[in-house]
Amino acid sequence: MSKISTTYMGLELKNPIIVGSSPLTSTLEGLKKCEDAGAGAVVVKSIFEEQIDQDSAKMIKESSEYLTHADGAAFVEEVSRNYYIDNYLTLIEKATDALDIPVIASVNCRSLGSWTDYVDRFSNIGADALEINQYILPSDMADDSARIESEYLQLVSAVREKTSLPLSLKLGNSFSSFAHMIKRFDDMNVDGFVMFNRFYQPDIDIAKLSLKPSVNFSNPDDYGLALQWTALLSAYLEADICASNGVHDGEALIKLLLSGAKAVQVVTAILKGGLSVIGEMNSTLEKWMDEKGFDSFVDFRGKLAHKRLDNPAVWERSQYMKSLNVEF
Repeated sequence: MSKISTTYMGLELKNPIIVGSSPLTSTLEGLKKCEDAGAGAVVVKSIFEEQIDQDSAKMIKESSEYLTHADGAAFVEEVSRNYYIDNYLTLIEKATDALDIPVIASVNCRSLGSWTDYVDRFSNIGADALEINQYILPSDMADDSARIESEYLQLVSAVREKTSLPLSLKLGNSFSSFAHMIKRFDDMNVDGFVMFNRFYQPDIDIAKLSLKPSVNFSNPDDYGLALQWTALLSAYLEADICASNGVHDGEALIKLLLSGAKAVQVVTAILKGGLSVIGEMNSTLEKWMDEKGFDSFVDFRGKLAHKRLDNPAVWERSQYMKSLNVEF
């Protein structure tokens, strides 16, 4: 094993860079290119709960001649769901056969729906782990935080019961008590947390007076939130943390590892700079480790985490107060 190898959710990674769910990982060719560029693992582009439902509904509509039978609708719905999920599972199966690095399946969901009935199939086709990308937009004024949190917990419980695969949650930080929720997930035997997600935010076309999709790229200074929360939580959890959002260079990678991350997910930096970014980040990490005399991750990972500092308050409000007094 190389000096920059690590483990994440029990998986052996040759380095800490995971290419996250994105167009980069939507095809077998793309997944192979990520491995050839030096990625430690890949997350296959998510299959969406809404995508399954919409495609299923379309197939049902196109098969209306069969729906006069009492069992027709149920049959066509089941067949259509299987069709689209089978396509996704086929991609994962081909990837696990073709790649030597861990292949992580991903489901983007918002509810405890029928899609959970398919979870056990991910392990049957060789996926190394499963990432659940869940987000409930708390826009309903009738919903209190307890009900929304309960929905998250129910979904995680249902998925955990259906699979023994290493399970990670890719989450936002918009819980009223984020640390408390993470601890509850940790107690449910979740194996990893990806912090944080980038959520879709629609834009407005002022010429057409209509909504339009927006390109939601991260910026190089966006890693700060993941850095702080990784440092605050990493040493207190059984699960591993994979830092995400704003990881654009080797320096950000090193900082996140020092805060306690086991790995990082990278997407925007590769989309903008090409797959060579992976090698550049790994080279920066190796050079820094040589300069500091570190022979492995064990020597420094989490060295600056909250639990391991003599004055852990620097990760909390006192750090904020100091930043307000910085002279520019």
